[in-house]
Amino acid sequence: MRDPLTDCPYNKVYKNLKEFSQNGENFCKQVTSVLQQRANLEISYAKGLQKLASKLSKALQNTRKSCISSAWAWASEGMKSTADLHQKLGKAIELEAIKPTYQALNVQEKKRKSLDNEVEKTANLVISNWNQQIKAKKKLMVSTKKHEALFQLVESSKQSTTEKERRKLLNKLTKSTEKLEKEDENYYQKNMVGYSTRLKWENTLENCYQSILELEKERIQLLCNNLNQYSQHISLFGQTLTTCHTQIHCAISKIDIEKDIQAVMEETAILSTENKSEFLLTDYFEEDPNSAMDKERRKSLIKPKLLRLQRDIEKASKDKEGLERMLKTYSSNSSFSDAKSQKDTAALMDENNLKLDLLEANSYKLSSVLAELEQRPQPSHPCSNSIFRWREKEHTHSYVKISRPFLMKRLESIVSKASSGGQSNPSSSTPGDIVIIHEKKEEGWWFGSLNGKKGHFPAAYVEELPSNAGNTATKA
Repeated sequence: MRDPLTDCPYNKVYKNLKEFSQNGENFCKQVTSVLQQRANLEISYAKGLQKLASKLSKALQNTRKSCISSAWAWASEGMKSTADLHQKLGKAIELEAIKPTYQALNVQEKKRKSLDNEVEKTANLVISNWNQQIKAKKKLMVSTKKHEALFQLVESSKQSTTEKERRKLLNKLTKSTEKLEKEDENYYQKNMVGYSTRLKWENTLENCYQSILELEKERIQLLCNNLNQYSQHISLFGQTLTTCHTQIHCAISKIDIEKDIQAVMEETAILSTENKSEFLLTDYFEEDPNSAMDKERRKSLIKPKLLRLQRDIEKASKDKEGLERMLKTYSSNSSFSDAKSQKDTAALMDENNLKLDLLEANSYKLSSVLAELEQRPQPSHPCSNSIFRWREKEHTHSYVKISRPFLMKRLESIVSKASSGGQSNPSSSTPGDIVIIHEKKEEGWWFGSLNGKKGHFPAAYVEELPSNAGNTATKA
């Protein structure tokens, strides 16, 4: 069975970051282990030095006081003072660096496990829905074949059967039709659920990615703090360690946490100009040109499915227009919303766009089949080069690759488009400009050109002028 997540850029980025984070954790543990050994050496050295200072003091007690004994007494006090410094350093490393680091690492490990569980849970939903779609499709195909065979039997036996037998066959055909409609609706709904589960998984990855970055930031800050405290304690040893202290202090001054985080993001990012995700499209028995179903029968079954898609496309398009107006209002008047409202509305817009892309891809695929059956020119659509198929045993599956930039970039793009009017204009027009109309669309957006630049613009913002010399123009 094909895995829809293995080659997903989102998944690769998250795994790269997890690997980077694991390496950082290992480094942090190794540094802490070195500090522990250093603390043990300091405490052990302090104990040894204290014993030597005590021996020297005892020897001085049995010696007559003199200049020389006074000098050695100062030497003994120096040993005691040095031992005390080493003792304090060892304890400080344990209390201020080692213990907080292990505590922080334990907390981060629990958080990472929780994040991994969230990602795994949503990934299982995506895979489960993917498999459910395949299963529902196979079931629908088998039922369609049986229903078609029963339909052909009813058609061929109209003249050779009794009225009672015909009624019996028609009752079977009616039940088969009802069963087929239920399975068709079930398959369609599972396909529609597919985009929402995939979106939930992507959002979970995005959130977990940000959470791990925050954990990395905390870990780097912890290492920075440990090094700073270590430097401060080392400076107490005086002039003999000044050079070491200067080098460490210089290294500390060069630490830039935000720069490190940016480097993490760059190192774990996928080097790709465009990230695309795969979504299963609906496949029906009547689409297969090699099926036993005749052309008229295939056309009669495809048309209702196209009407259902068109209804959903119209609804999603209206939802898109409403969200665009809302975002435009937010952008033009900041008092109407806060940052969270804009982000939430942009997320709804992103979800609706994804749903609309999937519906249009399904509609384009079915329209292409219908056009071929009716011997009409093939329809055109931007997604035509993004639909692919693969064969699994006796079934062929269709899927579409839809551009899915990372969440933050998608939301920024949506808000940016809304603030500029939601569409690309032929140019930054001013009142009185003449725009040449190339195509009028029912959705309220026309396609035209101004100053050599072509693009879409809202019809409500222009006034149409009388045609002149075969050209149609509007006044901005």
